[in-house]
Amino acid sequence: MYWKNKIGKLFFSLFIIIIGVLPVRGSEVDLSQQLEQIRSYSRPYEFDYASWIVSALGKKLTQSSLKVYRYIPAAEERQIVLDYLNLRNQINQSQDILISVLSDPQLENRDQAAAEIKEELDEMRSRREDAAPFVEQIIQGQMNHALVNLGMSAGGQLVPPVLYRSEPDSYALIVSPRDEIQQAVNLMLIRNLTLDEIIHLEETIEREINLSALVVGIGGVGLYPSMVIETGNLDWLIHVIGHEWTHNFLTIRPLGANYFASPELTTINETIADLSADEIQRATFLLYYPEFLPAESIAEEPEETDETAEPSEEVEAVVEDFETIEEEAAETESAAKEELVVDEEKSVVDEKDTAAEKVDKTKEEEDKAPEEEPSFDELFKLKFQIQQGY
Repeated sequence: MYWKNKIGKLFFSLFIIIIGVLPVRGSEVDLSQQLEQIRSYSRPYEFDYASWIVSALGKKLTQSSLKVYRYIPAAEERQIVLDYLNLRNQINQSQDILISVLSDPQLENRDQAAAEIKEELDEMRSRREDAAPFVEQIIQGQMNHALVNLGMSAGGQLVPPVLYRSEPDSYALIVSPRDEIQQAVNLMLIRNLTLDEIIHLEETIEREINLSALVVGIGGVGLYPSMVIETGNLDWLIHVIGHEWTHNFLTIRPLGANYFASPELTTINETIADLSADEIQRATFLLYYPEFLPAESIAEEPEETDETAEPSEEVEAVVEDFETIEEEAAETESAAKEELVVDEEKSVVDEKDTAAEKVDKTKEEEDKAPEEEPSFDELFKLKFQIQQGY
């Protein structure tokens, strides 16, 4: 009987708790509670920002203290960057070949071929990791120079300077309501997630919380140093670094500090970062990689000169050509005016001659005109006068 009473009280207590908790779950969703629900599933896969920033800053400080760029001739810096990017593209191609080999069940000696490709991949990855710090410093210096030329420095100092670190593929978890286009949650995840882990995380959130979930790859993160995903595309790399640096630049200013204040401010920040990245990319390419620019953009920017400076030979040649054109135009205009005057004078003379000819012709016609014959009355009168002896 004692245990029955205990069990009965336990069930009654649970019933009271359930009755008390259920009304709390209304139609309005507490965003903080929703985030915690999502993180209860995503936490094992979430990226550790603090640890990464500390590690990246430590490596950047070490690189800066060594000043390795002092030992690399300026003429070789550009080629080092291009060779590094080419190596990254070779790694991507080898990875694709490895996947193709492993997925072909009819290939003979598949394991041996895959082992050889893996060995080459390991060797290339090792070379890439050794070269990455040098390449990062070179690109940082080039972009800092471009930003100074764009007038983004204060007293010759760029704040903050460009700092970035390349990382392998990274992912972000995007969560939104099912009935509304809205990014409710954006959580960065750890690298090297397997396809099974990605599918499991998405399906769990959709099933348990009734929200849309999607794990997507990312190109960079506006930390400091900026995190940029490894690539062999220089155009994309410079643009992403410029984009993330702009976020760093705005973060210490009101616009960037209020990034999350409203969707409109978020959109404004992202738009500014994209436009800024376009200009930074163009300025960097103009200085170091002009062959990557469109043909119409290769023309160099005009340099600032003193007003009293002598014009260059090219400018003088253009001026001389312009003056020659002006003289030829003036001569042509003068000749046209003279010809017009002559034509007008000739026209006046022709008109006078025509008028004189008309007068002479009229006179001649009058002289040649025959005398009028007398009428019958005049003839009868004349005959009468003759008969009368007048």
